[in-house]
Amino acid sequence: MSKHPVFAIGLALLLSACAAPQAPAPAQATVPVQAAAGVHHLNLLAINDFHGNIQASSPVPLTIRPLDPASGKKGPPEPAGGIAYLATAIKTLRAARPGAVLLGGGDFIGASPQTSSMLADEPTLAAFAKLDVLASALGNHELDRGLPELLRKTAGQCPAQGCSWPGFTGVPFPFLAANLFDDKTGKLILQPYVIKEMDGIRVAFVGAATLQTPAVSLARNMTGLRFTEESAALNALVPELRAKGAKVLIAVMHEGTDYLGEANVPSYDCGDMRGRGVDILQRLDPAYAMVIGGHSHRAYVCKIGGRLITQAGSFGGWVTDIQLEVDDAGKLIEAKAVNEPVLQSRYAADPAFAVLAAQADALTAKERLRPVVTLKDALRRQPEGPYGDAALGNLIADAQLAYARKQGPVDLAMMNPGGIRTDIQPAPGTPVTVGDLFAVQPFHNELVALTISGADLRAMLLRGLPRPEASPRMLQVSSTLRYEWTRGADGQPHLMNVTVGGLPLDPGRDYRLVVNGFMADGGESLGELRRGRDRVTVGEDLDALVDYLGEHPQAVDQVAPGRILFKPSP
Repeated sequence: MSKHPVFAIGLALLLSACAAPQAPAPAQATVPVQAAAGVHHLNLLAINDFHGNIQASSPVPLTIRPLDPASGKKGPPEPAGGIAYLATAIKTLRAARPGAVLLGGGDFIGASPQTSSMLADEPTLAAFAKLDVLASALGNHELDRGLPELLRKTAGQCPAQGCSWPGFTGVPFPFLAANLFDDKTGKLILQPYVIKEMDGIRVAFVGAATLQTPAVSLARNMTGLRFTEESAALNALVPELRAKGAKVLIAVMHEGTDYLGEANVPSYDCGDMRGRGVDILQRLDPAYAMVIGGHSHRAYVCKIGGRLITQAGSFGGWVTDIQLEVDDAGKLIEAKAVNEPVLQSRYAADPAFAVLAAQADALTAKERLRPVVTLKDALRRQPEGPYGDAALGNLIADAQLAYARKQGPVDLAMMNPGGIRTDIQPAPGTPVTVGDLFAVQPFHNELVALTISGADLRAMLLRGLPRPEASPRMLQVSSTLRYEWTRGADGQPHLMNVTVGGLPLDPGRDYRLVVNGFMADGGESLGELRRGRDRVTVGEDLDALVDYLGEHPQAVDQVAPGRILFKPSP
């Protein structure tokens, strides 16, 4: 890549202890499949947002209600995912699709259950190294521990105390990011694409990370990094890719849509599909035949303006099976795709990958399986109505408030919904374990107590209300904070009756609150928290939840939704 002499992995921002070798030049390989004259068949498989879910249970990665072909109706929920089942599904699909390549839409690791995260996500990377992945887009969660740590892992380098996974050697495939630059030098940091010959024609897979990575990542991990708009970065590479002989261009990006429909729509007409993934696709150069996405954890195969856009849900519960036909010039003749559910009832567990998962399970079992509390009912992260508070978010906020109050006066706690990764769904009579709670909060976030004004608190609450033009970011709140909201005639939201500790919110006084470190650093565009005063780190989020449930098992009876209420306009 003479135009990109960088792939600047020796950047000053990298810790010397974690220095990694320079990223390799874009891979170029050949699939031994003979093309029919004038028509080339390209078979692709795609997964995204696996998030270290190598385990098949405790917790089950995903539940899916499969469609009954006979009745056309959905059946009962079934467990899906687990690396051993995913490996068999991929092997089965490859057998039916000659020369198929496997691609990732990002977030293979990060925000992972303890089976993987306690081992630095090395078992997950070891598994994907065996799955023969061609390349993956860089996901924001790949950077949860910072770029130096990602580069250490991918290169198979071990820290001074040794690698967490026996025999870990890294991964042979690149994480792609055509829009990630060194802020000082302006040079690309990671490989932007791979070019592969498939069925007699050269195909470029071009990767992009979400532009929103800094907004959803710890600020300290973003130092020295600059993310640019995805479509602009992808479009800028078209001349270079053409010069290298690539006839077919495919975007592989860690960004998606807000689509909530069926995983498979035979017509590919997904209606009023929205989200950043749609916006990016509409700005993409027509040279790109399709977009493989991720990030939003939605499963879909859709066409917008005739161009295919796909995503395979999350947690290894789906694999997208994509078939493209192109002519000698690379012009698209036909594009088909279907999301295949990785149902544990449909596939046998691959023995080698089952051994890998069992080994990770054994290495982490002692702490992961420690019982904390027994619950009567599940605790959900989604509000019962369209918007508002949810039982699990309430519990987490209450736990953080109680934990912080052990060290000093605090008025309230707030939790971002995006940091609550799954529900707590215990089997009847089965205790909730540390591993179950870690699956809910897998980031090892610090808890930070800080002071802001009542005016800033009100501004934060107002900005999080649902608006016609934007998705809501309604923070979950402790029992000491309550408010109501409504919509005006113009459809815009209005905040009402905000109380803290039972008293009306006073814009002129200060309030002490506790939030996680991501929020405290301004994540979710919470600039008011970034400007907070008298900051004190009080502990870690998982410790707060484990301690609170252990000390107050009855607390789960006090977290019913109702702290945030919608009042219809008269």
